[in-house]
Amino acid sequence: MVDINLIDEQHFSTIEFTKLDWDVEVNGVPYQIVRAKGYAHCIGGHLDWGEGNEFWAYPLNEPMTFENLIEFDGVPGATWGLEYSPTNYIKTKWGETEIRSGRKLLITRNGKPFCDEWMTFHQAIAYIKDGILDDHPLDLNNRDFDKKCIGRKVWWRSEPAVITDYVQGQACVMIAPDGIPQFTLPNEFKDDDIFSYDEPEIKVSIFDDHIYWFR
Repeated sequence: MVDINLIDEQHFSTIEFTKLDWDVEVNGVPYQIVRAKGYAHCIGGHLDWGEGNEFWAYPLNEPMTFENLIEFDGVPGATWGLEYSPTNYIKTKWGETEIRSGRKLLITRNGKPFCDEWMTFHQAIAYIKDGILDDHPLDLNNRDFDKKCIGRKVWWRSEPAVITDYVQGQACVMIAPDGIPQFTLPNEFKDDDIFSYDEPEIKVSIFDDHIYWFR
């Protein structure tokens, strides 16, 4: 039977806290999430891992104190959102001008632009609802995932590659050949005069099926 066991000031200095990398923000303020083994502030819910909810939080830019430590029962990581904005635009072609309809579809992370690649509304919902973002190998819910991925060795179309940079707002990475002069041009592009792999690195969506993340 799990019992509620709140943290008190008398025992605060003796508690062993485990820090988590969850990138949690509240009203734009980043918080550090910690787990205090044996100190459950509630029972049940998505953060009850069998021993009650033992997760607590304090502002990331402050040292942890008894006064600023609060109970945490929020989203265990970044908050993902979707912005959909229908638009009208003017297009002129072959001497004719017309008004057309368009749309802006944007996945947000902690309220900031994360991915603006072309996708349908249902695809964007699937990214969020089906756990594609939560389960991504780059640990997208964690703080500084974009910095930690730089230097990661991957396979690109079965050839060795390394991530050299992360492109903010586009959910893309820059990858370069690793140990080979350049990437091999895929057969489907060999007759295409425009497409080439002559550049020292290429930009690729982190959702591209041709990236294998474990090398």
